[in-house]
Amino acid sequence: MKLPHHPHRIERLKALQKALKTDAFLFTSPSAVKWLSGYFYNFETGTSPFQLLPAALFIIPDQFMCLVIADNESLSQQEHGLSLTIKPYQSYVHEKPLDYSNQFINKLNEVLKESGMTGAQIGIEHDTLPFVVSQFLQSKYPAISLIDVSDEITNLKAIKDDDEIECIRQAARLCDIGQTALHKYGKQGISELELFNLIRLDIESSAGTRVPLMADLISGARTSTGGGLPGNRKIMEGDVLLSDLTPCLNGYWGDSCNTMIIGEPAAEHRKTFALVKEALEIAINAIRPGIRAMDIDKLMRSHIGNFPHHGGHGVGTKYHEEPRITPYNDLEIAEGMVIALEPAIYTNDYGIRLEHMVVVTKSGCELLTEFQHCIQNNS
Repeated sequence: MKLPHHPHRIERLKALQKALKTDAFLFTSPSAVKWLSGYFYNFETGTSPFQLLPAALFIIPDQFMCLVIADNESLSQQEHGLSLTIKPYQSYVHEKPLDYSNQFINKLNEVLKESGMTGAQIGIEHDTLPFVVSQFLQSKYPAISLIDVSDEITNLKAIKDDDEIECIRQAARLCDIGQTALHKYGKQGISELELFNLIRLDIESSAGTRVPLMADLISGARTSTGGGLPGNRKIMEGDVLLSDLTPCLNGYWGDSCNTMIIGEPAAEHRKTFALVKEALEIAINAIRPGIRAMDIDKLMRSHIGNFPHHGGHGVGTKYHEEPRITPYNDLEIAEGMVIALEPAIYTNDYGIRLEHMVVVTKSGCELLTEFQHCIQNNS
């Protein structure tokens, strides 16, 4: 059998398999499926009414990998060189009633029989395993034991391999393009929604494909809440404009935030912006292997005061992963983690949040997002 495409991740999975004494794993979250198999589906269209799951991955490390996938899903995102057995299940039909749950289970049943795992200990993700699948496994194969490995997988995924970091770099470049577009198009008279669409156009034109894009893009007093979807409000002279852009390229996320003033910033805005930028720089300069997540969070809050959300978070096949940069998290930062840092100050009238994404190195960290935080539109 050919070597898997992601040998480092498979090795870590093998170590987990040994530690937990599992025989196999069944992954049902899009994040874990992408992480191990390379398969990613465009979730932006929402949950399909014709599928139980877009895909699930059954894996015995170094022995067997099988993707059970809806037959109306494209395999165009499958990574080259990956050694996978593909089992499509029947999803969309029109000549007879939909039966996608049973069709999925039939294929999963084939996988269990072919792999000899009908009495195995199987690691699962408790939060994403459909009840109908759990019910099937427990009734059809009572000798199977299901072991929740969600926390362990979360911790494994926090350390990124080189190929993952490169994927995140590409998503970070889209963040830079989006924040550059904010300054290009963010002018008096344009609506938030029009601005968002222009930003998205630049991002997707650069990527050459549709890109799922989450965004807080708000102006004026709404920035005091910290976030929200762009609406029809026209941007006015003197407005604070907050742009938090989170594009997902081929299953890996980027994250970024800038806040700028339309027109001439007031002295208070300049002071607040400078404080938040200093807090961000303090956190970036403090990141190194061995420091605790909570200590990074404390450094930012000590400089600017408390704010009503995390000081940052990991980024990967989810836009919010470990390490959570929060007051409670004593997790030690390690080389290979990718972290978005986002200190903020919110007043009754406005809010300013700034965010950069970094990758942890042997002795510090490297910026992945390279745009400049600018309070004023000079274009």
